[in-house]
Amino acid sequence: MTQTQAQTQTQTQTDASAHGVAMRTRRLPATAVISLGIVAVAVAFCLSLAIGSRSISPLAAIDGLTAVLTGDLTGTFEEGIVASRLDRSLIGLVVGTAVALSGATMQGLTRNPLADPGILGVNSGAALAVVLGLRFAGISTVGGYLWLALLGGLVTAVVVYAVASVSQGDQSLTMVLTGAAVTAGVTSVIAGVLVSNQGALQEFRFWQVGSVAGRDAGIITDVLPLLVISLGIVALSGPILNAAALGEDLERALGQRVLLARFVVAFGAVGLAACAVALAGPIAFVGLVVPHIVRLATGPDYRKILLGSALIGPVLILLTDTLGRIVTPPTEVQVGIMTAVLGAPVLILMIRRAVLR
Repeated sequence: MTQTQAQTQTQTQTDASAHGVAMRTRRLPATAVISLGIVAVAVAFCLSLAIGSRSISPLAAIDGLTAVLTGDLTGTFEEGIVASRLDRSLIGLVVGTAVALSGATMQGLTRNPLADPGILGVNSGAALAVVLGLRFAGISTVGGYLWLALLGGLVTAVVVYAVASVSQGDQSLTMVLTGAAVTAGVTSVIAGVLVSNQGALQEFRFWQVGSVAGRDAGIITDVLPLLVISLGIVALSGPILNAAALGEDLERALGQRVLLARFVVAFGAVGLAACAVALAGPIAFVGLVVPHIVRLATGPDYRKILLGSALIGPVLILLTDTLGRIVTPPTEVQVGIMTAVLGAPVLILMIRRAVLR
């Protein structure tokens, strides 16, 4: 090979490498994320209204939805089906948004790619508080669930974060292990409480698996104040999460009041998780998987990750809920079970990808 040929080959390899880097770093702009996300939400919502264990034609679904929205009901079979699907679809929208944003915020705040309300034990802590309220105070309303779930989630988040903060090793790993240990312990306590009370067991059993079915959309108003406050906090937390990714020293150098900022953002994340738990029970993996999917398209900027998660979270909940209606007809598989079944392989792939890096 002559010197000229060698130089040409080297230049070609350099160009190919640069092109590959450019392809890997190419990210979607915010307008594209919003446009694609809105289209995906609209498609998932329409599928949720049209598909179920009882089939109705698209035209009948449109007529039923029009009658439900205008209040001009004639009592047909299709109207009843569309009304029930509309309720669960609206709850799915709220729950998907809340869980995905909560997961994305926790991942940014803790700088842990495995952070998620389920894995860190927040959902389990919220469930324990609800069970104790059911068993000892007779609380069985969504409003009651909300404040119990918020209290249980906050206490658990503080415990997990405190244990990870005083550890000497890898804090990300310690946080996940502490969350797993808390979840195991809390689950045992929940089982012990429920075994001793059949009434609480029956009330909790359906709620525990995570479901948006059989609920009136009016229960969203019970969680609306906390939901709006938490959404506002998390929506404005993008710059704080971007600064957190740089490390605590740089956060202070940028003039942030680190502890206060993190406490407020953590309250928003736990508040969203509590709203979702109060509405539909603990739903796993959505808060973990959605931010990673969005990050592939948007890059590491948390302003875009939060925006994309708010749109893709509902899509995942609506599609898995719709799939759960048709896999074992005429019965349905609850959305909490479907997300766990589909999310576990995704988690394994993520771990394998991290190990191979």
